[in-house]
Amino acid sequence: GLNRDIVVQETESVENYLKTIWDLETRTGRAITGDLARCLEVAPASVTGMLKRLSTRGLIKYRPYQGATLAAEGRRTAVRVVRRHRLIETFLVEVMQVPAGLVHDEAERWEHVISDDMAERMDVLLGRPLVDPHGAVIPRDEDPEPGAGS
Repeated sequence: GLNRDIVVQETESVENYLKTIWDLETRTGRAITGDLARCLEVAPASVTGMLKRLSTRGLIKYRPYQGATLAAEGRRTAVRVVRRHRLIETFLVEVMQVPAGLVHDEAERWEHVISDDMAERMDVLLGRPLVDPHGAVIPRDEDPEPGAGS
């Protein structure tokens, strides 16, 4: 129903923010509101509101005008989503024979809905690949250090 749809959208939005903060933090040391707004294609005011919510939930460390960095729980979630995304891209290319240029948008949808068990099964089936089809490192859940890429 409607409530479930709202919860799913909220979870997806939170995961996208955390993943984007992880990526920006990897490249520049922190995620600044303007960069997040640009990457996520939302208004800076929306970003500020979400950063405050994520901070209240203990997922990020946020200081107005300073930007955001991930707290431990936020980092774990971000790495899990990035890991799923890159495994899905690899699965789509290797198993389903989808051209690499077409897998990103599909992986964006799947990354929020597959279980940890399915991600693990994909990893095993694929022979525990180290990189996705674009050459980006596939992080391990137990290895929360950021890696560059899609």
